[in-house]
Amino acid sequence: MSRMFAVYSFALGIFSVGLWPQLPGIPWLIGIFFACVFMHALRFKLFVFFVWGILYGVCWGQYALSHQLPEEVSPSDFLVTGEVVGLPVSDGHRVRFNFRLRGDDTPHDLKMLRLSWYYHDATLIPGQVWRLRVRLRRPRGTVNPGGFDYHAWLIRQGISATGYVRDTEENRIISYHSSVNSLRFQLREAIQSLPVDEGGKALILALTLGDRSLISSQLWDRLALSGVVHLVVISGLHIGLVALLSYSLGALLAKLLGLFGRPFTVRYWGSVLSLIVVIFYSAMAGFSLPTQRALIMVVVAIVVLLINRHVSRGLGFGAALAGVAMVDPLAIFGAGFWLSFGAVAGLLWLVPKTIHRSHWQTLLKIQWLVFAVLLLPLMVCFLPIAWLSPLVNLVAIPWVSFLVVPLCLLAAITFPMSTTLSGWFWRAAGWQLELFITMIEAVPSLDFLPRYSPWPLSGLIVYTLVLVVGLILLPRGIPGRYLCVPLALSLLLIPSGHSHPLVVTVLDVGQGLSVVVQTRHHTLVYDTGTSFDKGFSTGSAVVAPFLRRQGASVLDMLVVSHSDNDHAGGTAGLLGQFLPSQLYVGEVLDLSEVHEQDEISSEFCRSGKTWVWDEVIFSFLHPTKQGESSNNNRSCVLQIQYADQSILLPGDIEAVVERRLLNNPQLATPVILLVAPHHGSKTSSSNDFVKHLSPANVVFSAGYQHHFGHPASAVTERYQRQGSRLWNTAESGALTFTWSDSGLISVTEARSQSRRYWY
Repeated sequence: MSRMFAVYSFALGIFSVGLWPQLPGIPWLIGIFFACVFMHALRFKLFVFFVWGILYGVCWGQYALSHQLPEEVSPSDFLVTGEVVGLPVSDGHRVRFNFRLRGDDTPHDLKMLRLSWYYHDATLIPGQVWRLRVRLRRPRGTVNPGGFDYHAWLIRQGISATGYVRDTEENRIISYHSSVNSLRFQLREAIQSLPVDEGGKALILALTLGDRSLISSQLWDRLALSGVVHLVVISGLHIGLVALLSYSLGALLAKLLGLFGRPFTVRYWGSVLSLIVVIFYSAMAGFSLPTQRALIMVVVAIVVLLINRHVSRGLGFGAALAGVAMVDPLAIFGAGFWLSFGAVAGLLWLVPKTIHRSHWQTLLKIQWLVFAVLLLPLMVCFLPIAWLSPLVNLVAIPWVSFLVVPLCLLAAITFPMSTTLSGWFWRAAGWQLELFITMIEAVPSLDFLPRYSPWPLSGLIVYTLVLVVGLILLPRGIPGRYLCVPLALSLLLIPSGHSHPLVVTVLDVGQGLSVVVQTRHHTLVYDTGTSFDKGFSTGSAVVAPFLRRQGASVLDMLVVSHSDNDHAGGTAGLLGQFLPSQLYVGEVLDLSEVHEQDEISSEFCRSGKTWVWDEVIFSFLHPTKQGESSNNNRSCVLQIQYADQSILLPGDIEAVVERRLLNNPQLATPVILLVAPHHGSKTSSSNDFVKHLSPANVVFSAGYQHHFGHPASAVTERYQRQGSRLWNTAESGALTFTWSDSGLISVTEARSQSRRYWY
């Protein structure tokens, strides 16, 4: 028992450092080291392992930060030499790739760069060594409650700086050498030339190489709605399956050879073959963080088998947890970590109680248990899922796991020996996947029930769920284990929403805009931010997670001010997870990527439209019925009034519309909060407009060190002369303004509130 708690203490110590706002310096590290030695001498073993974990986490964090581009030289140009690693991804006008620096002239001890090369015609191949002129920035991401931490992800990937390649004659290729990534590149080229439809190719690529770049946003939404995303992403599920299948094959081989009088140990040969195949499959997936995590779990399981000693399930689980913590100390910031270890914990708890059948029945049972363990948190917290999902998985789990994945793996193994043979395997997998896609595309039309909406994901619910699961997994006999029952029931009593009459949050979406307005019982979203190539959008990655984090299960209204990508780009992504009761637009929107577009009706914003939610008054002040010359000036201007104060959301209007608004008597109410028109561009926030409004608070929603240079210095000076307090999402992260019954009471900066040592 002491060994088990020691490994858990060590892992907990490592992970705890990721929650620190800053790292201690060298003197503190020396002090921590001697504290460990002292406590070890006093036999405080559990606590000493926790402190050793802290020491490891701090040293890892200091090492990672020491290789980041310094803030004082960001952004800057550098001439660097390095190697193309991983699989470059092209999206038409640019190529994105990782670049591992080489040579003695590496600036600022940088290790790995994440670069974009715009309008580059030549094909980038892993293993190529280039001399490049690059523009680099220090890694940085947006910060939003409940949102994806891109900065932490970059650190976990070992990225020292991000940037792009300058268009100059200094760029030249120096040499080339083959590597595992070169083989992965050849495999990708072969897959892309298969006579299979695009959806089938995309899924073959995902299942063989872990490359999801070809999966369209429409196909991804279908996979998510059907609850089968876990089947088309190389993760612990597939690595574990491959390990079990290869172990069975190795054991069978040992038994066959044993018939000829050779004493082969079934356990040994099964473990060796399993390890070889799993390492190969992980290499084909680029040793991504999810595959590393799964590989560590498999290695721990194999070691337990080989040492032929009784090791408790808790100790094995803890050893895997500690191994992952050492490789990826920031793993707790990825949802995959919680899903993977949650699935394994659930299996360890459930499998011995439910499986008493043959080997193949055991494999199928494990697959179903993994699905059940993963589907529950996905339904509760993350994704809207069709009610038919369990039936779809009843067919899809054995189909993909026992037929498609082995075919893809056999194709990869045989590719270096025979491209013809590997092509047969891939085509067979492609035909199966075409049928698979046809099945999941039929789910929405067959599912007569409304899709399941996730629980409102407030912080209290998350912490309670974690505590409930932890209590369930405690060994029998430990006091307090059965407290999980009343705690689970208490989840039903946690109220959704909030107690404040008005909360306005300007989300950090980079160079774009998205504002969430919440009254006591209603939620409105104004603009949805940006969409990027390959289907990524702030609507699905930032806005939807924030709404769930705030406890919003229903979106009452969506206002899309105009059609510019930085305001409307995230609309399809948001509508894929939240369907609003009402949709107002400043211009006609393209909703072709939204599967439920037939269920969505929109109206144009019109001046004079007013409604009241919970004593909060909402009014559109613009546009009027006549058209405007530019799409910026067709922006919906929304005024919100509460407690004799007003909030103004003007979109991207320019000076000509600002002058027109000055004649509107509704603007006589004191403006407590203004989201700066057009992100603080010099074409907006005219002198008369700024003087007339004289806002108490002004928010600029802009990208950090963006080439547009928003906000313009002349604009900030105008507001400062009026005594306005200026805020910028690029510096503060998401900004939350909270009102009490008497007026504005607090402003919260997400970057300060959830401070981490890497930003």
